[in-house]
Amino acid sequence: MKTILGLIFVAFVLYQCTDGGLGTDKIFGPPENLPLSRYNEIDVNVYFYFPNGHEVYLGETKGASSCGSIAYSYAGEKNLLQNNEWGYVCCTIEGDASCYRKIR
Repeated sequence: MKTILGLIFVAFVLYQCTDGGLGTDKIFGPPENLPLSRYNEIDVNVYFYFPNGHEVYLGETKGASSCGSIAYSYAGEKNLLQNNEWGYVCCTIEGDASCYRKIR
């Protein structure tokens, strides 16, 4: 029993210390939070949502700031800036996943 608890503890420490790295995210799932320091250095996909819920893929960019700029520019092109019912999502591109985690 002590051995099992010890192994669980080691796995937990490894997961926490590597921020889900070393392949542990495939076992335990992704780390809950991406450190804020990485928000503007990670590749993201940009998804725009019209007030009626229709989704449009706007492409790939680097960082959450760029993602927001692209979404706001698109909203401006569609004359939606005054309408507060549109939205956007920034999804990190990690491994084979095109939307590993939503950071906005």
